[in-house]
Amino acid sequence: MKFLAIWMATATVVFTASGQTVQTTAVQVNSQAPTYLYGGQASKLEGDVKRRGGDNFAWKGSGAVTWEVQIAKSGEYAVGLCHAAEPGAAGQELQIAGGGGQLNYTVRSTEGAFRGNMAYEIVPVTGSLSLAAGKQTITLSSTNAPAGKPLLAFRSLELTPVSATAAIEADRQEARRSRASTEWLNKAGYGLMFHWTSQSIGSDGTNKPFAQAVADFPLDRFVEMVEATGAGYVLFTVGHAQPYCPAPLSSWEKYFPGKTTKRDLIAEMAQALNAKGIKLMCYFPTHVIGNYPKASSQEFTQMTSDILKEFGERYGEKVAGYWFDGFYQCFEKYPEFSFRDFYKVCKAGNSNRIIAVNSWIYPSVTEWQDYWAGETSSPVEPPVDGTNARGPGQGLRYQSLLIMEPYWVQQKVDMPAPRFDAQTLGDYISQCMKNGGAVTINLGIYQDGSVDPRAVDVLKGVRQRIRKEQQ
Repeated sequence: MKFLAIWMATATVVFTASGQTVQTTAVQVNSQAPTYLYGGQASKLEGDVKRRGGDNFAWKGSGAVTWEVQIAKSGEYAVGLCHAAEPGAAGQELQIAGGGGQLNYTVRSTEGAFRGNMAYEIVPVTGSLSLAAGKQTITLSSTNAPAGKPLLAFRSLELTPVSATAAIEADRQEARRSRASTEWLNKAGYGLMFHWTSQSIGSDGTNKPFAQAVADFPLDRFVEMVEATGAGYVLFTVGHAQPYCPAPLSSWEKYFPGKTTKRDLIAEMAQALNAKGIKLMCYFPTHVIGNYPKASSQEFTQMTSDILKEFGERYGEKVAGYWFDGFYQCFEKYPEFSFRDFYKVCKAGNSNRIIAVNSWIYPSVTEWQDYWAGETSSPVEPPVDGTNARGPGQGLRYQSLLIMEPYWVQQKVDMPAPRFDAQTLGDYISQCMKNGGAVTINLGIYQDGSVDPRAVDVLKGVRQRIRKEQQ
């Protein structure tokens, strides 16, 4: 998936049949790689097809989505439908029309780690469209569905040039061969994530300036707490909603002046955790450090590359993995982004470092990654032979990311009771480990580094069970 669709520069505003305005850009269809037609790029929406959170579209009854496209090279194009079928929609007919031809697709149940109308897959449609070079329209429609009947949650159409199928598959195979070993992740079994950010509030309700909070962070107490839970690794945030970095990175300071710190909390944390046999991984908000959506494609690539190269070379083997957020949005905005190049940058300083590119409930945006980001919040279907058999994360090492509290960042004085008890959480972790996966639990943390003792007690119970099973 190295070469991707390139957006044309001229945007237009059109009106849907219901009078709703749609901002659209004509999409140039790549002749060497898949092109993705997202609902947000459509020039026309007809019927009950409504955009919702997560940039997908709820589709009820008969309707249509149309795109303006520019075909770079005449040829046959295979079609894939990225969607989650609604319960009861099986058997409903859809049509994909373009170039004077039409393909038919009969809705069937979609499957994956997520359930119901969140079970997204890219389903291949039988046949291909013959598209001539030049301007065209592509339309996805349902013409005989009962009014108001939920059909699908729609994400995108995938157009793949048949002539480039072999080259595309070769790139994907190379990506799979390039993956670092993730056996240690399964052996660790479970770890903890901490959204310790510039927005975190103190247990007393105060919020210190970020640099001061970093200077005051009680690392010894933090590491002692982590060790008590039995966690095999820590996933710690480097920036989040705001671009603050708890370390003195020159590239970060260049792009975000005044938002780095004198104390290198990352280096100190890595050393302290590694001394206990606990690995450190780091979370990056790609959309934030790449200034999405304001940055140009070139700027986005340059910013992320500069920061990750310096970060990787600075910490080397001390940081075992990365978890990148925001990529399903960034990929839609910057479709020409080279994941192959990005993957190589991520290995700077440590070729064994493992990375995950978050695409949330959607199928993976690229094969150039090592493990499934698994933003699930709650337990989902466990892995099969270490991965998800279908849908999101298919073929990648299974890692699901849960939240112990009903949110990611502690921005309130009150800490709610843990969402899981030791038995429920332990059963899920145990099943995932036996099937080749791992589980990460996001634990609420105050700015002063303290966490909920009730949550720690739950994890101590998990430790007693899981680590005993490993003996």
